[in-house]
Amino acid sequence: MSIRWILTYYGNIMKKIIVFFNSEPAVVVPAMTGVNTIMREYPNGEKTHLTVMAAGFPSLTGDHKVIYVAADRHVTSEEILEAAIRLLS
Repeated sequence: MSIRWILTYYGNIMKKIIVFFNSEPAVVVPAMTGVNTIMREYPNGEKTHLTVMAAGFPSLTGDHKVIYVAADRHVTSEEILEAAIRLLS
């Protein structure tokens, strides 16, 4: 079984997740497609699991972009879009 066949059969096996955590600048974390939580640790040692969510953004050309996000706070669509342009371009 070749790697090419595996990638063709199973599709993209990695996704990039934009993580907003602890009032720090957003970062990109690569993860396997099936991952649905990201663990992070606060400076005081407390650990938390951030849920991975999909944010959809339609474009004028009709295509639809999905951006994966995990955050420990409310994040606006503008913040997500700005981080995606900065980090995923």
